[in-house]
Amino acid sequence: MKDFIAAVDCGTTGAKAIIFDTAGARLGTAYKEYPCEFPAPNRVEQDAERLFETCVDVLTDVVRASGVRPDAIRALSFCTQRCTLIPVDEDCRPLRPAISWQDNRSDAQCDYIRKVIGDKKFYDTTGLPIANVWTLPSIMWLKDEEPEIYARTHKFMNPHGFLLKRFGSERFVEDLSNVSLHGLFSVRKNDWEPSFIKATDIDFAKLPELVVSGSSLGNISAEIASRTGLSVTTELVVGGGDQQCAGIGAGVTQAGIGSVTLGTAGVIICSFDNPPFDANRAIPAEVHAYPGKYISEGLQNTAGAALKWLRNLTQDVVNGNGVEYSLFNEMAAMIAPGCNGLVFLPYLAGAGAPQWNGAATGTFHGLTQGHGLGAVARAIMEGVAFQNALILEEFEKMGLELTEIRLTGGGANSALWSQIQADIYGRPVKRLKEDEAGLLGAAILSAFGAGMFSTIDEGVEAMVNTLETYAPDERQTSLYAEIRESFTSLYGAIYRN
Repeated sequence: MKDFIAAVDCGTTGAKAIIFDTAGARLGTAYKEYPCEFPAPNRVEQDAERLFETCVDVLTDVVRASGVRPDAIRALSFCTQRCTLIPVDEDCRPLRPAISWQDNRSDAQCDYIRKVIGDKKFYDTTGLPIANVWTLPSIMWLKDEEPEIYARTHKFMNPHGFLLKRFGSERFVEDLSNVSLHGLFSVRKNDWEPSFIKATDIDFAKLPELVVSGSSLGNISAEIASRTGLSVTTELVVGGGDQQCAGIGAGVTQAGIGSVTLGTAGVIICSFDNPPFDANRAIPAEVHAYPGKYISEGLQNTAGAALKWLRNLTQDVVNGNGVEYSLFNEMAAMIAPGCNGLVFLPYLAGAGAPQWNGAATGTFHGLTQGHGLGAVARAIMEGVAFQNALILEEFEKMGLELTEIRLTGGGANSALWSQIQADIYGRPVKRLKEDEAGLLGAAILSAFGAGMFSTIDEGVEAMVNTLETYAPDERQTSLYAEIRESFTSLYGAIYRN
């Protein structure tokens, strides 16, 4: 009997589940959105219980849609949004809405970390610049502003560990790839950093147990099996953070190959055998979901989310449903590169790498009456790619040479956006056959953990495939180089120190 793997992605704006075979082919897909809540300026929250229920729903739907016998689905794993904080009780029930990784409420806590630890020591230990996005400032905010919730918290979980516990793990665990974006973790030692825990006065007993991606936690619970249609023999395997899983699903496990993911956020990563610290402390060094390896990651907080913002603006305007992404592509393709002077800074949730400025906001510059919806859509695509180009420049300063860039995430479905990236980056980009690289990476980890592959590399070889290549147009690359200078200058003019 053929073996299959289930993978679930708990993203920022929705959950998706896919059943894969061991050649990387899909047998079924299910997706369902959930909202972010914005209770106050700079605050972004989510209903963690809804995240769990939606993951159960999409897994139920995909098992039914796949037509695969439940006992043939050998293993299940997750890739998830990272850094989002979920304080839970002893039964793993959320005590308050989750504080999203997009949340910027913790400036005072970041300032305190700078005071008691310092930027240099913090980066040299954690591999992270001090920023709101990580889990630690949110925990500190909760301790300062909601002490009753802090006191009642049994464990501070991220979505990945939260889902593992709710799906059948007997322990409260979190994998190293997720914890490496926590702020209390030493990327050199692959363990919690006691001096940082003491300096920030965090209760160590409230932190989860550390586990390695690709390790088995036993079988899913009887309740989950009953609700989803899976078998109680399905193994629950530790997955990882969405971007680290995407690295495996894109084949970014060796030097020289990088990936650009355009999902809610935009992320560029490449793989290393040792922690890749940046002398400028602008690019995070993190633990890969591939045990024993590390990644260098450039994060921009708003990529696909910027196009979703534009789509949401059109709701109830066009046929009562809003403009779909395919129509954005058609409209944007009619606009010349450079959008007739319209430039977009994609900081709708603050600026990530390399600026790390939580106060930065989205900006359209050069907007006139002559610019329509197509120009706005294309300016968003170009702005996101310009920000990625800044990150690639930081990689080059670190001495990294990428011979191949692979595109993943929903943005890779757009031929226009793919070509824009090739032209702005000035180098070829290659699309993957499976654009849901995070889910594919989680499936590879799941198959490895269940003994279906003897190594992760064997799984990558069997399940990762590439499609077309987009080559840069030299004329457009030259034009975009000039516009990129305007992009960079605009940020400097708005956010001068």
